[in-house]
Amino acid sequence: MKTAYCSVITTCLLLSQGTSWAAEFSNCPTQAFIIQTPSSVPISYGVELATGSYVILSNDMNRIKAYNGVGYNYHDNYIYGWDYEGSTLGKTGDDYIITPLNVTKDTSAAAAGNFFVGDIAIDENVWYGYKKNKGLFKIPLDDPNNYSMSLVVGSTDNATYKITDFAFHPSDGQIYAVTNGATGSLLQIDPSNGSANNLGVVVTSSGSNFTFGAQFFDPDGTLYLSNNSDGKIYRLNVDEANPSADIFAYGPSSSSNDGARCALAEVPVGDNVDFGDAPDSYGTYMASNGARHSIIDDFYLGSLVDNEANGYPLPLSDDSSDGIDDEDGISFPTGFELGESAVILATATGTGGYLNAWFDWNQNGSFDSDEQAIIGHALSPGSNSVSLDVPTWGKSGQSWARFRFSSLADIGPTGGVGDGEVEDHQITITETGVTINYYPSSSSYTSVAYEDLYPDQEDYDMNDVIFHLRLIEYIKNNQIIRVEFEAQLAAMGAAYHNGFAIQLPDVAMGKVKENSIEWSIDDVAQAGSPLESGQTNAVFIFTQDLWDHISLSTGCNYLRTESGCGTSYRTTWKMRVPFETTIAQSQMPDFPYDPFIFATPGTDHGLAAKNVVGELPGRKLEIHLKNKAPTDKFATAYFGSREDRSDPGAGQYFLNENGMSWAIEIPTSWQHPLERERLDMTYSEFLNFAADKTGNTNPNWYLNANRSLIFQD
Repeated sequence: MKTAYCSVITTCLLLSQGTSWAAEFSNCPTQAFIIQTPSSVPISYGVELATGSYVILSNDMNRIKAYNGVGYNYHDNYIYGWDYEGSTLGKTGDDYIITPLNVTKDTSAAAAGNFFVGDIAIDENVWYGYKKNKGLFKIPLDDPNNYSMSLVVGSTDNATYKITDFAFHPSDGQIYAVTNGATGSLLQIDPSNGSANNLGVVVTSSGSNFTFGAQFFDPDGTLYLSNNSDGKIYRLNVDEANPSADIFAYGPSSSSNDGARCALAEVPVGDNVDFGDAPDSYGTYMASNGARHSIIDDFYLGSLVDNEANGYPLPLSDDSSDGIDDEDGISFPTGFELGESAVILATATGTGGYLNAWFDWNQNGSFDSDEQAIIGHALSPGSNSVSLDVPTWGKSGQSWARFRFSSLADIGPTGGVGDGEVEDHQITITETGVTINYYPSSSSYTSVAYEDLYPDQEDYDMNDVIFHLRLIEYIKNNQIIRVEFEAQLAAMGAAYHNGFAIQLPDVAMGKVKENSIEWSIDDVAQAGSPLESGQTNAVFIFTQDLWDHISLSTGCNYLRTESGCGTSYRTTWKMRVPFETTIAQSQMPDFPYDPFIFATPGTDHGLAAKNVVGELPGRKLEIHLKNKAPTDKFATAYFGSREDRSDPGAGQYFLNENGMSWAIEIPTSWQHPLERERLDMTYSEFLNFAADKTGNTNPNWYLNANRSLIFQD
């Protein structure tokens, strides 16, 4: 026995010397080591991060309590971690036996108890352990005859964060950890004093809280997180400006989880892996976290499965290049028709497998969360018939579907799985039994014209904003399944800045399938959703500022309202809006729905408009067609102000004492007044039409103009 002499300020733990160490691990192995203690005895797993496939390395690590805070030591190729049985640091070689070490502890370390957070530095041969409210501690590992544990100076005051593991970055010398709970925040921890810099939320749970018991790096600065409850392995690159975690693979789950990995080892794909072959926008290549499965004997779809080094999207798929089609486990006895049921046949080899499937119904090049059509469906060996519903909000044409077979019921469309197979299939989505209702017709437009000086009338030339509109409804079984808008900016005689939108009265915004909306400006697809948030009804914003979409000829102040300022060009918007659930024709608002303009936020709209609300009006100022109710964002203080005589209780909106409104619809491509020529002077029959609430007087007023006062190209 070795005799030790300890000072009064230290505690000394002595164990037998002369230990014969197991052999070290191979130089910087690529696998991750997961240590779990499900029933007092630590068990070690080897996990291939690329697929989540794992093997049990040892069922018994020769201790009867937990082994936590483990880290892989790049300097000597051993694993070190905190041995709960001996309340000391343990060392593990390739026999996976935990050997407790003689560690001299200072007073703070002796009082800290056991540790479940720890790792080994890359740039120094030191194990670091952390405990909330106690501090950061370190044990140098260079001298096997003199292990001493001490508190990192200043770390106690900084030990306020709650984590279950951390890992050293491969190159910057800092420690990183993701916190637990409904959201996980990335912490950057300074090993010199234990202070933590919160870099923000990187992952949000859609179910139970996270507990990231095992965390480790690869050489590229990618941090891998193993969630205890379900074994899902997340990844994020901490070197990015705004890191965000996604599911990378599926590994072993446990209530007690810790991990170690050589941070300087790459994450290889593996030697026996099956990838998908859909276009890479769906997640196919390894670099895109493509769907991939470790191949095991007698557990796959159909009768064939082949090995690939990476994903190969069509036309590079190995099914095309080698003439052997292993996509033989899924077949389609029926087609995929919008709004109808479909059947797929799934042939399984092996027992205990589940089928998950995603269909790109909206053809946006990705599998969205609401496009999973088959969820954890248990398959029996042999042929299985599985039914699914094709949504009405889908889009007809060519698309893709992904089918994943695994022993795990809960997996996503991308990432690695430790068994089974992925099959990607091209599909054709059809649409039949649909009638189309055009307004005003398939070859013409209705016009909506606005006076933007509300709540004053002033020049009333009704050419401040003029749009030509065509509205289209798609109907199946007397239900509206989607609508389309086509809008052209026909004229703009406004100095003020206005936006343009369409409201669907009494159609809740939740009825709209927002992530399937498609829209364009001059045939250029637009990103982002036009569906305005914070509204009861569905409101679609075409633009916040119409001035962003016009080009004026030399010498012209406005668009198509001044003599000599004509143009054949029209900025054109197109919008396709599918509904989450169909709407009965009888419940759909009448044409032309509710097109309106509003004051561009942050811009002046005249003193009268400003005085009503005491500020620049922005979205508080809207101008709608006569007797169309405004949206939730409108300031009702405008009702009754200045020249407005709205009476919401009587269903009367946006009209003056003579019944004249600030917006009108004309059911044709209208010839509008020149700049500063009043509407009622240009069209003499309009005044009597506006005064008649029934609309029966001079209904064709717009056909009889004083031609010297209208704009002509």
